[in-house]
Amino acid sequence: MIKYAEFCTGIGGFSIGIEKSKLDAELVYSNELNDSCEKTFESNFGRKFNSRDVFSIEPHKIPDFDMMCAGFPCQPFSQAGKNLGFEDDRGTVFFKLMEIVKVKKPKILFFENVPNLVRHDKGRTYRVIQKSIEDAGYSFFSQILDSTYFGVPQSRPRVYIVCFRNDNKAEIDFKFTEKKTAKTPLRNYLKLGDYSIPITAKWQEYVDLYTNKKSENDITFPLPKTRKKLERIANNCDLNDCVFQIRSSGIRAYSLDEPFPTFAVSNSGGGAMIPVLSKERRHFNLIEMRRIMGFPDDFDFPVSRTDSIKQLANAVCPPVIKSVCDDIKVAVP
Repeated sequence: MIKYAEFCTGIGGFSIGIEKSKLDAELVYSNELNDSCEKTFESNFGRKFNSRDVFSIEPHKIPDFDMMCAGFPCQPFSQAGKNLGFEDDRGTVFFKLMEIVKVKKPKILFFENVPNLVRHDKGRTYRVIQKSIEDAGYSFFSQILDSTYFGVPQSRPRVYIVCFRNDNKAEIDFKFTEKKTAKTPLRNYLKLGDYSIPITAKWQEYVDLYTNKKSENDITFPLPKTRKKLERIANNCDLNDCVFQIRSSGIRAYSLDEPFPTFAVSNSGGGAMIPVLSKERRHFNLIEMRRIMGFPDDFDFPVSRTDSIKQLANAVCPPVIKSVCDDIKVAVP
């Protein structure tokens, strides 16, 4: 049995994927700072986190483990953020993880992050990460995988890094499975008729505007510049039966017969950034948000709706984690 430790645990997306994979694995340690995430994690896994701030961890005091899993903070490397990289305190979490690696010497490292990590600072950031891992005595494999090719109705490309400790064995031949399915369209994953997150009266007018039922002059409130018309309309998009994605730069319309683009919400929470279905004139409900992240319908959220949405938007996609773990099982039977 592989004993694994999950750092930057969030709500346990790694654990869901690992449990569904072919790996015979046991969670022996979990780390996360967020108290709200702990409530969700405990409700679904029956245990609390073992630690809070990752920087407070004393490696010698935590259990031994065979595999380290971590979706370390992506904001410092994301195109949507300030791109501060290692100059952002959150960007230095990776170095703390490597400090733990050098003490615990697990057999396998499994990391996930935004694809821009590979390109950040003209590739220098990624080269630092790879060199740090290889200097610690590990072989390095990485691949950008898109969740929509793993049965998830969302296009969410992420870079996955898998590393194996260099022992006196033959070199490990590891390969990522890049696709399990064709592109996964959104429509079949909708739970129609659930109006649990209704849109506001103002949003009703926006929908009228974007579906050409009202003109700009008919709107009863001042229109911000970025809301006067749709910023982008996807190909083959029926505006009367589509999804509106709210972004700071404007509103985009996407077809229900394609994967939803990367799901994200603003830190302010609330309903402001939750996608809107034009036909039913409502926001995505929590069942749909679970599904577009690859979480099971019965995954419990004992926290506020706002916290639930944030937690999902920041999670890893379990079906992709499962696939990579199956690949690990092939490489290290």
